[in-house]
Amino acid sequence: MIEKLNIERNLQNRVYEIIKNYLIRPDVPPGTHLYEDRLAKEIGVSRTPVKMALNLLEKEGIVVIQPNKGAFKVHLQFRDVIEILKIRMTLESLSLEMGKEFFIDNNTFQTLQKSIPDIHSIESPEGVANYPEMDRQFHENLIRLSHSRWLLRMIKDLDPLFQMFRFLCLKNIERIKLSVEEHKKILEALMTGDIPLGKNLIRAHWESAIQDLGKKHRETPGLFL
Repeated sequence: MIEKLNIERNLQNRVYEIIKNYLIRPDVPPGTHLYEDRLAKEIGVSRTPVKMALNLLEKEGIVVIQPNKGAFKVHLQFRDVIEILKIRMTLESLSLEMGKEFFIDNNTFQTLQKSIPDIHSIESPEGVANYPEMDRQFHENLIRLSHSRWLLRMIKDLDPLFQMFRFLCLKNIERIKLSVEEHKKILEALMTGDIPLGKNLIRAHWESAIQDLGKKHRETPGLFL
């Protein structure tokens, strides 16, 4: 069931967050019809904030609104998925180039380190469920290395799509362990000031995610077009 809104505070933002968090879940299939009346009733609001949230989510690529038919969860072509992830990979590599003068600041590495959990802390079902958010924090911190508000803004615009992909990829402990080890290697490269190695590791990290999603695409009919 979709979350019910209980607190009338920042209503529009809360409705947007509730619907976004609902849609990025892997158990909500692509192409799901999003009825405004039903969503409004389940959340506990009028149709107006629901309609505004759906319009915003359409701009972010999570929702498709078809005239005279309504709103639907996006059903992406797999080639679009590859394109989006390669754009992310390129922007993260660029952030290293733009931010290398700031790497002498130990706070930079401490912030990245905090978003890499001890592997034993995520072996529980709760740990597995929480890891996609830690992964998001690590990659956002990589972008923050650039000290560029424009680069961060570009990433924010695509963040709901990235989070949807994370929930698809990071569903089991073995994949999460691989992700953690790859994050550690990226951090180690940055701590030694080896920017070319860091960029290569970022590329390998995202190529690994693309391969994993490709496997899911082959094994799960209808996941992508």
